[in-house]
Amino acid sequence: MRIEKVFFKSIDNLNLAGLLHTPEKGTKTDTVVIDVHGITSNCLKYREDMLSKGFTDMNIAYFSFNNRGHDIINTYDKIVNNEINYYGSSAENIYDSYYDIKSAILEMQARGYKKIILEGHSMGCTKVVYTYNEFILNNEKEILDSIISVILLSMVDIPTAIKNMVGKNYKRLITYLMLLSKRGKGNNLLIIDNSFPPIKPNTILAYVQDNKKIDFARFGDKRYSFKELNNINIPLFMRWGNVNELIFQDVEELVKIMNDKIKNPYKDISYIKGADHSYTGKENVLTDEICKFIKKNLKGILK
Repeated sequence: MRIEKVFFKSIDNLNLAGLLHTPEKGTKTDTVVIDVHGITSNCLKYREDMLSKGFTDMNIAYFSFNNRGHDIINTYDKIVNNEINYYGSSAENIYDSYYDIKSAILEMQARGYKKIILEGHSMGCTKVVYTYNEFILNNEKEILDSIISVILLSMVDIPTAIKNMVGKNYKRLITYLMLLSKRGKGNNLLIIDNSFPPIKPNTILAYVQDNKKIDFARFGDKRYSFKELNNINIPLFMRWGNVNELIFQDVEELVKIMNDKIKNPYKDISYIKGADHSYTGKENVLTDEICKFIKKNLKGILK
């Protein structure tokens, strides 16, 4: 396996970077996995290292990149209205993930990759599903036609997760954050408690209030049809762990709900026993299950 550093610009002119893992010299592939990390994370993790080995062994390239929400604070570019314009999970506007993912796809297409597998972990799942649905809404057929599969690892119900992290002080916190935003302090970094890294009030409010387009992991809502996930009509792989996972149902119950609700005929939805939210110590099991899924569902496409 070869590894190449890739530097590219987003379509809204932000500098991005990632690692492109390719099969050994002499082999060619037109298929690449684009990995989208979650909150406070980045493209340098052991899990991605193991997944890249599994994919390149199947003659599939693997591109893990840092989207603008990587780590807590990663950079800033200019002062807007006397405020520093930060980037990182503390200051993330999750709707900007559309620009990052589309830019990564365009960069891979420019390098000759015609078939794209989108993979997200944790908040990265939210970014992938939101962006995929934006491609549909914008009728971006050329990009949609290039995406041959979606992999979602440990998808999180964001509003519910935040409520559980904050606990009984949730309503008081949201009222306070709304007040800060109303006073023009919504983009000031704030330390809430040990549950959160430094974060902007507007970032949290976007997750729990102005969240119509990203609140689609409603695992506890029995009436919800999961329209956004059901818009994915290509092979769909979903996994969770059952140890310290960021879900608030029994994992077997969650898997049953999702298998009942998701109508995709090419779905593979389950959990990995003994895995935590990051799949620590279970990276090989995760890799094996994904590779089996790819071989089963994309055998004809990858020829």
